[in-house]
Amino acid sequence: MLVQEGIADLTGLWPTEQVEAWNDRLNPLFAAIDDQPRSYVSADQLVETGIFQQVLSEPARRLIASIQPSALLYHFHCYEIAAAQTKPHIQRNRFQGWHRDLETLRDFTRDFPTFVSIFILLSPVGYSDGPFEFAPRSAEAGLRAGGEIVRLEGPVGTAAIWNRSYYHRAAPNRGPRRRRILKISFQPAGLSNPRIGLDEFKAALSNLDDPRLRAFVDPGRLGTTEPLAEVGDPVEARLLLPTERNELTRMSTAFERLYSSGAKLLSSAVAGP
Repeated sequence: MLVQEGIADLTGLWPTEQVEAWNDRLNPLFAAIDDQPRSYVSADQLVETGIFQQVLSEPARRLIASIQPSALLYHFHCYEIAAAQTKPHIQRNRFQGWHRDLETLRDFTRDFPTFVSIFILLSPVGYSDGPFEFAPRSAEAGLRAGGEIVRLEGPVGTAAIWNRSYYHRAAPNRGPRRRRILKISFQPAGLSNPRIGLDEFKAALSNLDDPRLRAFVDPGRLGTTEPLAEVGDPVEARLLLPTERNELTRMSTAFERLYSSGAKLLSSAVAGP
């Protein structure tokens, strides 16, 4: 699914009751920073609360290892987006927020999901609450005006796994409440990963006792093909079918194709051979 469509449904992998319990632990942390347009709770804080360990449960670890045997984390945080917004919080002034993640373009491959993220909704998300939107089959085909999109809406605990090299955006959170989400990103350990050296991952590593969890944040694995110590059958996901169409114009998608081509060349030039 991640190769052909780019996105799949993981709802149910983390029980709703468990996700609600995470919110109870997160509420005081977010309350202290709710004056920020985009507020974060980092990986080390999630380890301290025990959320990190529960998110990377045995089924979740099997899922990740079945996709990328040597997976290393790139993102692991929760964040909130302010309410009453009129533009997306990412790429807000370009193509209504639609983009491919620049750092994924140089090493994008057609037959392997190299750069993968998981979203878990920690607040209910409807049409006006800034839902994540995804354009399936778009990595090479590009954006098309009026093209099909998947919109991630649902109650607390709704979850999806998606390919970061495909076009996606966060719709504007026009609703009356802050939108809260948990994000995980991972990629093969052999690829460049400047984020694994961040203080939040160093602190997470020092506070984790389980070697199976430590492997996900261990910078010593960087540049290797060392597999994770996960065994068993992979977790099955379900197809997320497109339900809407984007509101882009033909002119904007033509400019996006030009921008994406230039960005890929720039990414390759900066990264080097």
